[in-house]
Amino acid sequence: MVKLFISITCLTLQAFSATSVTVQDAAELQRLFQFPVGSLVVTLMPGTYHLTPSYILDSSCGNCEDASTKVEATVGLHLRGRQIHLIGPADKSAIIHTHAGYGLYFEDCDDGLVENLTITGGQRDTNGMATDAAVVAKNSVVAIRNNLITNNIGDSATVAKKVVGVMGICGREGAVLTISNNEIIRNSWDGIALYRSALATIENNVVDGVDKARGAQVGGGRGVGIGVTWNAMATIRQNLVTRYWKGIGLFVDANGVVEQNIVEDILTWGIAYWDADKGMPVGFINKNVIYKTGACGASITRTREGENPGLFTDNIIVGTGQNEKYDSPDYYCYQCALALHAVPKGFLIEGNIFYNNRRATADLPDYDISRDKFEAAVNDRCKELASRPVFRRSVFLKDFLR
Repeated sequence: MVKLFISITCLTLQAFSATSVTVQDAAELQRLFQFPVGSLVVTLMPGTYHLTPSYILDSSCGNCEDASTKVEATVGLHLRGRQIHLIGPADKSAIIHTHAGYGLYFEDCDDGLVENLTITGGQRDTNGMATDAAVVAKNSVVAIRNNLITNNIGDSATVAKKVVGVMGICGREGAVLTISNNEIIRNSWDGIALYRSALATIENNVVDGVDKARGAQVGGGRGVGIGVTWNAMATIRQNLVTRYWKGIGLFVDANGVVEQNIVEDILTWGIAYWDADKGMPVGFINKNVIYKTGACGASITRTREGENPGLFTDNIIVGTGQNEKYDSPDYYCYQCALALHAVPKGFLIEGNIFYNNRRATADLPDYDISRDKFEAAVNDRCKELASRPVFRRSVFLKDFLR
């Protein structure tokens, strides 16, 4: 995973010579990208940009069993070519209303950048297989930083019928992403989702669902705060994930480093490492905080053996398993702080700190320590976390920082 992080960083720091253009209306912006372009830096002036969506037939499906499935979708801005940079004012006062399923869609783009923009107004496509998101990247290298990605909800009737909504950011096959310092707020599906062969470094983001909507309810926080699926790979570090249906997940054959995140106020589980009965995920889950969940704090499920499956170490788990509705493990997981469904050989579990967790039945494990011991154990960690601006909104720090 260290090699993954370095490779992404190098790819997004390429030097280039580009044509610079300043735009101040949506029609002008869309005209620039009717066809693939090369070496173009677009500065967006403060203002509101309402895009006119177009229809595409996506040649593959990001999250289908059969990846070759073609999918109809709508696109706000189709970005193809090389060295395409979209940059707004530092205060994010360039506001793009995409009115589309794939809001900003990077396809076959080398060295893309989205910076200092507000991206909103995404619409759910009627095809439930479309990987709708404010920013979608496929076969592209893209840095997404310092943006406000918010209120991509979609039509309530369509979202309720399809269940899936509009994500904040979606990395598709061949995507190499650096996602940093964004506010991904009140979107109606996953905050960040990575699918087949996508690679990402995800750092210092706030992923806040606000509404904690779930199932067929329409609003923000549906889906997973950060999800890595199929054979996608990610380093997920120092993010605040809050008020979501589910927290951070490594699914099927995903490979991830998940460390120093705060996952709190979650309807169901906080962190899941899950093989989906067919995969071999690898997860290095270290020094995270999981606070206030309805179902288990974390769950580990991998039935197939293999080398170096990962670890779950030095995490802080507090106030989990609080909703009696999820006491049956048929819902999500054993209703306790750390649900060990199937732990592969060599998967290290040690150094975790537990306090004030609920368990559904007395035969489930109880690792809790006393309040005094807990506060002494986490005092230095709380101070360290509080030094990072991304965690200023954390309820955990508000409740336990001394």
